[in-house]
Amino acid sequence: MIQIGTLPPPKVATRELPAAAKPAVADAAAALEKKFGKKASADIARGVHFCALVWDWSTSATGFVAFCTSHYHPPGKERSQLLGRLDEALHLVRGTMTMVGMSNRLGLDLQTGELTPSEELLGAFSVATHLDQDLRTFNVAALVQLNFGTDDLDPPRTREAWVSRRLSRVGRTVIPSELSAEASKRSAEVDSFVAGFNIHLDKIDYPDASVAFPKDTVRISHWGLRDYMMGLNGEKDPLPRQHAIRDLMRRVVDGEISREALGNPKVRWNLRDNTVTEGGKTRASTPIAALRWEKFKRAYDVQRQIDPHTAFGSIIDNKFKLEREMPEEKVVQILTDILSDPVVERVGAYLSRRLGRPLEPQDIYFKSFQSGSKKPPLPFDIAKKYPDAAALEAAIPGILVRLGFKKDRAKWIGSKIQVDNSRSAGHAAAPGTTFDKARLRVRIDKKGVTEESFNIFMHELGHSVEQVLTSYEMDYKSLWSVPNTAFTEGFAFTFQDKADFILGRKSVADPDAVMLQRLWEVYEIAGPSLTEIRFFHWLYEHPEATALDMQKAVRTIGDKVWKDYYARVFGAEGYGLMSVYSHMLWCIFYLADYAMGYVIAYQVRKFLSTRDFAPEMERLCALGSIYPESWMKAAVGQSISAEPMLRDVDKACDRLLGKA
Repeated sequence: MIQIGTLPPPKVATRELPAAAKPAVADAAAALEKKFGKKASADIARGVHFCALVWDWSTSATGFVAFCTSHYHPPGKERSQLLGRLDEALHLVRGTMTMVGMSNRLGLDLQTGELTPSEELLGAFSVATHLDQDLRTFNVAALVQLNFGTDDLDPPRTREAWVSRRLSRVGRTVIPSELSAEASKRSAEVDSFVAGFNIHLDKIDYPDASVAFPKDTVRISHWGLRDYMMGLNGEKDPLPRQHAIRDLMRRVVDGEISREALGNPKVRWNLRDNTVTEGGKTRASTPIAALRWEKFKRAYDVQRQIDPHTAFGSIIDNKFKLEREMPEEKVVQILTDILSDPVVERVGAYLSRRLGRPLEPQDIYFKSFQSGSKKPPLPFDIAKKYPDAAALEAAIPGILVRLGFKKDRAKWIGSKIQVDNSRSAGHAAAPGTTFDKARLRVRIDKKGVTEESFNIFMHELGHSVEQVLTSYEMDYKSLWSVPNTAFTEGFAFTFQDKADFILGRKSVADPDAVMLQRLWEVYEIAGPSLTEIRFFHWLYEHPEATALDMQKAVRTIGDKVWKDYYARVFGAEGYGLMSVYSHMLWCIFYLADYAMGYVIAYQVRKFLSTRDFAPEMERLCALGSIYPESWMKAAVGQSISAEPMLRDVDKACDRLLGKA
């Protein structure tokens, strides 16, 4: 067990060479120049420097020189052959480990039976915890760095150069295996906790006695509560029930959910006197208090121990500089541009007119701009049409044909996607190798698919189709996927937009109203994204914070974000909605990817609106995992920006509000 004590301040991993290494580096460079000539001196100097950074200097310095002279491949045909070999080999190693990890997590991720402690243990088992160290031990990292190592961040000009850039990361960071194992274990604990954070709405006695929910109405926090709450719009007298759910979301944030009632269908929770009844016996309820942040803190504490072993020394910098490959300043600027733009007040005025009442805080989650507060009923029973995961999987080729993919192509894509019944709301996992499948997980009720779960299915299908198109046929394995998760969210949102079309709703959406909805979606998530960014900075400024300190801090930070960017639209009280997102608990610093996904999706949607969807999606996916700005410019000819969305929405408001 890793002992986590007082956390150290963040420190960037050192790149200084030991004194004993410098003569060996000079000798290696001299030997290679003698062999390949002065014309290769700059590349040789680069190579031996980066090789030295990953070399085990506890071995002899003479061994370093011999290694460099044996394994340096000069630019040209030799290096291209090595690049192709490493591209395939390293992909296979990492991909098969991904497949093993997915298999180990089946009990955690899927509704395959009772979630037992044994499943939690197996789900935490990772065969990849020693990989980075093994890459150094067997000098694979040294081979890669000698030939491809670089700190250059300028966009490459060729596909092969992009692969070289991706390979340049191999072996640069080595996290001690015991820390990797502990991080995996604690992440699995959070997975289990979040998947089990279910609230039985029908087993609660609310302060407003008129509030009641149908039998077996169980929703996961936070997204299940949110989506169910919004689904009440258009029903008779929805506000009391929406207020009840909104209050439950506040109780989640403030730690006031009953421990006894959480995920327990046998307990009845009375909010009027805060008691619980089970088996005919009534007693005082025990609040969860800072339980959510106790789970977070266990994951966070081990991540802080990992920090010194990473390239940039902190979760924040590693996320922006390594994973997102976008400056934090640019992401924050895009978020604040959206949150502070006056057009959101105009959209709010339109929505208020739609609802026929002043806006309330829960209206930040409103999704049905184009059809008023109530969607027309479906012409079929969706639960009977899609009774289980197998029915959804079988439907994928037909859905893709309706979206413009040719029949054979749709069948091939569908054959690469496996749909499973998820414990959580939904997620998608990319294939690890060419002999693996993309995994689409969605939570399905016992009675069959609901409109809520179909909407989530369409979102995850966007991920899965992207994962298929950015993998099996990619020219290089190192370029599988998209630049970062914001881009895959962009495709997911685009698919999700088409859910009603796929379900056959005959109503014709008002394009101006839909445009307003686009902004409202990113406006909703931009605040929690900014809250999470500020919260992580607070964490690094307060290394001794307790779980209770964290709970209070995220509430305070979220309330400030609400005051600055939402109160002018919804009123001063935010009910903790900026701090309720369960995504925060994983300590993966992810929320801004959703917000950026909406921004990116809008730019992609706008580009695709005058082009054939399917072939253009394939072209965009074929770009692969290059830098975000490079991808966007190659895809749609623009930099990443909220400006196109904000200006288009402003014009739409002119038309809708009669001010054109």
